[in-house]
Amino acid sequence: MKMPISEIADRYSIALLKHERAGADNTTEIHTLHKELIQYEGALSFVTKLKDVNGKIWDLESDIRKGKEAVLGLEEVGRRAIAIRELNKIRVGYKNDMVKIYGEGFEDIKMNHASA
Repeated sequence: MKMPISEIADRYSIALLKHERAGADNTTEIHTLHKELIQYEGALSFVTKLKDVNGKIWDLESDIRKGKEAVLGLEEVGRRAIAIRELNKIRVGYKNDMVKIYGEGFEDIKMNHASA
């Protein structure tokens, strides 16, 4: 099964962030994903949106991923978790829009979940 364009766009936005922020040597991945994206009219505009929201999620998760919960405090960790959930709703919305526009993949549907 070919990867749907919504997943390619999301992966591409994350690959760009890894390259820019962490200095990852992932230029082959970036070029390969970009080559797929440019085959879809308007797909790069979704990358811009996904990169923005994924960057915000990255920022909120950074200290938690580094194990700094004790420094942040449980209240701050909880606040960040809620903010991440809200940003992920936006991210999923962009990806679902792509599924509808390009007719590839499946919508991400949350059942009995606060982000639904």
